[in-house]
Amino acid sequence: MRINKLDLNQLACLDALLQERNVSRAAERVHLSQPALSATLARMREYFGDPLLIPSGRTLTLTPFAHSLLVPMRDLLLRAQALTQLRPEVDPARFQRDVTIVSSDYVLHLLLTRVFERAAMEAPGLRFEVRSIGGYIEQELEQGDVDLVVSLASALILKDHPSEEVLRDSFCCIAWDGNTELAAGLTLEAYLRLGHVVTLLGRGRVPTLDQLAVERLGLERRVEVRVPGFTFLPSCVVGTQRVATLQTHFARMLATQYPLRLLPCPMPIEEIVTAVQWHRYQTMDPVVRWVRQALHDAARAVIASAPASPVAAPRRPPRRRR
Repeated sequence: MRINKLDLNQLACLDALLQERNVSRAAERVHLSQPALSATLARMREYFGDPLLIPSGRTLTLTPFAHSLLVPMRDLLLRAQALTQLRPEVDPARFQRDVTIVSSDYVLHLLLTRVFERAAMEAPGLRFEVRSIGGYIEQELEQGDVDLVVSLASALILKDHPSEEVLRDSFCCIAWDGNTELAAGLTLEAYLRLGHVVTLLGRGRVPTLDQLAVERLGLERRVEVRVPGFTFLPSCVVGTQRVATLQTHFARMLATQYPLRLLPCPMPIEEIVTAVQWHRYQTMDPVVRWVRQALHDAARAVIASAPASPVAAPRRPPRRRR
């Protein structure tokens, strides 16, 4: 497609160059040889009448004009990409696509594993990549580098793109079922006295809801272990007198794999709301819509499998850790 003697593929190459600021990385990104991409850059310089990228050591520096092209060019390419994904009829069995999702390990284990299982049967042509929550979610979503973000709604969902709630969950505490400090249950005094295992979200920049609840009461926990994900909590609790606070649905799942005791939190913690977000241009994308629906179905299955009674604190015989 040519507009004013400019090929849309050339714009895609220029976008890669401006994003990567390195010819070899940009060439790999658009699947071209370095000489071919250098030739495209030369044509773009001639077309716009601007050097666009200036060598600076081992990298390339954008000219002011090149900076002005970044947002409108990326916007144009994302719109074009969204248009090419539309189909009059949607058959998941015919999907052939890479899908990139940003999520916590809580979402991965509780919901996404169900989505992947369903995709294997209904949409085997989908190839998934899950990225952990980092500090560049807004940039990655805005630039179309990720398809979906599934995480804590209040902290990580962006205002400029659509989102929808997927799952609400409460919090409970977990302890090794051989913990000798909890014969009388988990009181607030015991909660503050015992050591804790906590999760770091977003490289430690995003506070968890249980952390906020403790701070709101003007209290302080004895944090003995910090781990990069919720799935590490039980293995750091078992065999010790430590406790951890996490989502109830997830805790119930982990209790089937570890010798854990689930206990009510001794202080109020607001519900955790998990939401899914996508780029505004992908609202009608059939693959994104299919994954969103699969997420909602997975959440309903999690809720349906939960016991009707709230978290209790049954005392099981202690097991020795081997």
